[in-house]
Amino acid sequence: MTLLLSAISMVINVGATAVVAEDRVMYRPPGAQRPITMVGDIIDSTGRELQMMTLNGNPQRISADDIITIKTHYDPSHLAGIEAYTAGRLEDAASYFITAYDREPREWVDREIAAWLVRCRLQQGDLASAISSFRSIINTDPYSRHWGIAPLIWSPMSISESVRKSVRSMLVSSRNGERLLAASILLFDGVSGKLAERELNDLASDPNPRISKLARAQLWRVALAKSQVTENILQSWRDQIELLPEPLRPGPQYLLGRGYAHLGEPRLAAAEFLKLTIIYTNHEALTSRATLEAAQAIERTGLTHEADLLYRELLIRFPTTSESIIAREKLAENRTDSINSNSE
Repeated sequence: MTLLLSAISMVINVGATAVVAEDRVMYRPPGAQRPITMVGDIIDSTGRELQMMTLNGNPQRISADDIITIKTHYDPSHLAGIEAYTAGRLEDAASYFITAYDREPREWVDREIAAWLVRCRLQQGDLASAISSFRSIINTDPYSRHWGIAPLIWSPMSISESVRKSVRSMLVSSRNGERLLAASILLFDGVSGKLAERELNDLASDPNPRISKLARAQLWRVALAKSQVTENILQSWRDQIELLPEPLRPGPQYLLGRGYAHLGEPRLAAAEFLKLTIIYTNHEALTSRATLEAAQAIERTGLTHEADLLYRELLIRFPTTSESIIAREKLAENRTDSINSNSE
């Protein structure tokens, strides 16, 4: 489902009267040859279905899988946040989104705003805030279409003790989505790691397919840590990734790249990492990491010029991430090496 975030303002002031334009949903039911557009008031929109009151007062339910586009109205601060985010001004964007969240009366739009905040905070390395925003999404929509940007741990990162402490109670939460978040974060924790791994194994059979599939992929991290990866295992991972909805693929795809790197196959690793750079781009923080590791893998094959192109790409697309600092250093190092080589 594509949410049209560039919708024209749908609140028109005529004198002292505000005329609110209707929401529009385009969808294609199973078996239909052409899409249908429904106009009215969206009551709720979740990862499973959209509920709408049509203009003639009839309630309608549409499967989320059938929805093509949604057009609605947004608070000006919401639109300003998207503009700032697109321009790479993440702190400004977060400030706008927080304002929009406070102003927005519709719970389903609040979840959209919270997803933008998750994306901001992940790129800023603020895991605690990303977790808080994502919990606000899944606690009202466990089947959320935003699971692809969940603050799960896919790449190596330093996790503060304050974050670890804050999520330990979530390991026994009655909400399975919260348990998945906590288990991912605490998987290699010295205190709660074994419990976290047991929780992931349990969640791998969760009735919510988003949770179960991500939990199974999280367990790949254990195989990597124990050096239990082979060509056959990686092919199995690839097969599982191809069965995932595209929005859920970034994390598992990244681990596939790590698997080939572990086997000493830098070209294959780079090819898998680059799928995040080019195709599965919805998790920007992970795309930044994958792009860096693709460049490093390519550089290990001796293709320094090609690696530098990726380092520059990273600087352009993700200038505020920690990976951009490494990319800038690598470019300077390679430039120095090139000058020294030419002077010999």
